[in-house]
Order: sequence, then structure tokens, then C-alpha cells
Amino acid sequence: MDNFDDLMEFDDADDVIIIITDEEGIPHEFIVIDTVLHKGSNYMLVTPAIDDDDSDTFEASIIKETGENGDEVFYSLVDDDNEFNEVAALFMENDGDYGIEI
Repeated sequence: MDNFDDLMEFDDADDVIIIITDEEGIPHEFIVIDTVLHKGSNYMLVTPAIDDDDSDTFEASIIKETGENGDEVFYSLVDDDNEFNEVAALFMENDGDYGIEI
């Protein structure tokens, strides 16, 4: 998954941080929890780097690499139920207990 390396930054706690800019041009920071290659596509399990919620539960999203243009890499949320379930199962096989809700 070499193409992830250019996007990732490491903070003092060795968290992998990525910045994703939405359609409105607003940047959002995410912590990468895990990555997986499935059926030729790169997926990341991410959680917001800044949690505005005071709960003990962290929610995560699965994003899929959808394209590249030079140094830019494009991602989208996985919203197809079958694809989501397949990839979520792979993440659960990798660790199984991330301490988050997928």
C-alpha cells in the first residue's frame, strides 16, 4: 500500500494522521486505524482525529481509494452494504478489537 505513505503524517503518539478535504474545500483530520487491500482496492479504517463527543465510544468509517491525480488521492465512503460488510470483516480479522464501532 505504498500510495498511502505520501498522505500519512505521524504525531508524537505515533498515530497515523491523514487530512481529507471535502467537496466544500474544508480539511478534516482522521486517524488511520488500519488499512487493507481487497479485490484490488485500498481501504482505510479511520476515525476523526478531533472527537467533539465526550462518550467512551469511538465511531469509525471505512473509506475506499477511488482515484489519483498527481499527488492527490481521492477517497469515498463505502456505502454499498455488501462491499462494506466484506471489508469490515477483513478489518475484524486483522485485529477484531479496535475499541471502536465500525
